[in-house]
Amino acid sequence: MSSRKTMIIVWSWKSGGLGEGDWQVAGSRHANDQVLCRDWPVKVVPLQELIDLANSHRQGGDVMIFLHRQHGYHQEHIEQLSQAAGDQLGSVRSYLFGEGSNVIYLTRDPRGLLGTTGTFSAQVCYDEQPSTYINAIADEERRELSPSHFSYVWDRYHHALRARIFELREDVLHELAPILPRTVLEPGEGYQFLSKPEHRHVLLRLLSFINRIRAGSDLAQELRQEERLIGRALSFDDCGVQLEQAYGPSVAEVYQELAGFIRKKLLAKSSGVDMEELRRLFDELLRQIPGAIYN
Repeated sequence: MSSRKTMIIVWSWKSGGLGEGDWQVAGSRHANDQVLCRDWPVKVVPLQELIDLANSHRQGGDVMIFLHRQHGYHQEHIEQLSQAAGDQLGSVRSYLFGEGSNVIYLTRDPRGLLGTTGTFSAQVCYDEQPSTYINAIADEERRELSPSHFSYVWDRYHHALRARIFELREDVLHELAPILPRTVLEPGEGYQFLSKPEHRHVLLRLLSFINRIRAGSDLAQELRQEERLIGRALSFDDCGVQLEQAYGPSVAEVYQELAGFIRKKLLAKSSGVDMEELRRLFDELLRQIPGAIYN
């Protein structure tokens, strides 16, 4: 039997009628899997209560924590949760979500979990098709959720970071293509090129990747707006911490080497950029992260 999977979703549950509570996942294959719904704004409920809740469920399996940004959570809390996790049995992974731009939302993906505020259902319309009612609940009376919706969200987030890094690699190389095939860029050339309005969306993602966007800043708001426009997550929310939390310190070290190269060379004005080295570092990080890029 596979280890238990537990989702903790901190969101506006009270305003949706369902309220706080625990849900099981239907089906014998998911007999131990569950979703714990909590409406805990960070300024109201101490983070330690969330840490204690996660630790109480990780002994028998893995835990994913989803924190809604409008409840006051940001990168600092992801880092605190990672530090608190320590080396106990079972992994704990933490994610920020919000503004309908993540696959956890039914309004973003019909295989998601969350509907309109505080629910597991939504009336949605995809690609100009007629509106459709989608429900991720298998049995409301028994408080059971659909196993397919649960598994889809779990798997997507399990591999999400690797996929996002791969997409960033592809987009960086694509955006820089007009000044290639030269293998070495002049000092400041990469930053100057990516600073142009038509390439700025990639620059913002690079800054997020190397943890150079401060929570609540104008750059952070600009990146969130871009996420809303295209309907998917682009930010990395303390990537190094997430990688170490999920895969260990050796993978985090590879990330730090790549992030340092981007910070000190690609986005710097005083050093040339060896594009083959940039490609190699991206590829090495992706090789270190197990699993598929896409589901």
